Amino acid sequence: MAKSKAEIDKEIMYRKIMPSSTRSQPVHTEVPSSVSNTDSVPSPTSAGMADALRRSLTTPVQMRENKDSVLVNLMEELVLTRLDSTIQRFNCCRCDKCKKDIAALALNRLAPHYTVIEGNRELKQKEAEEKYASEVTGALVQAILVVKKEPRH
Repeated sequence: MAKSKAEIDKEIMYRKIMPSSTRSQPVHTEVPSSVSNTDSVPSPTSAGMADALRRSLTTPVQMRENKDSVLVNLMEELVLTRLDSTIQRFNCCRCDKCKKDIAALALNRLAPHYTVIEGNRELKQKEAEEKYASEVTGALVQAILVVKKEPRH
């Protein structure tokens, strides 16, 4: 029984939306004789293209792993190292909840700066501290003023 053009269009759209459902089912692309293409070149199906794309995306990239390297957000480390001293200077509450609120507010104001640290961690931290010290202190001061004005405890 030949399918109508509307039924074929529905199947094609369903395959485009749900490519995983076509993996176990054979692809049927019956075209009525009134709609058939006169060229004999087969056209690629959406399921075939989706499978090819999925295979290319899941191909693992071979990388040599170094166990001494660590991915670090430098801003987060700077905020946490400067948090206690800045809170002390502004005579703010030192409870755990206020510290977390201050750190969260400060980190939300700062752009993240991620880096991979291999081996000498202190050198990278000193470089980051020299480069971003004023930004971190400014964000911490603003966060302390907000929390000090309306503490959540």
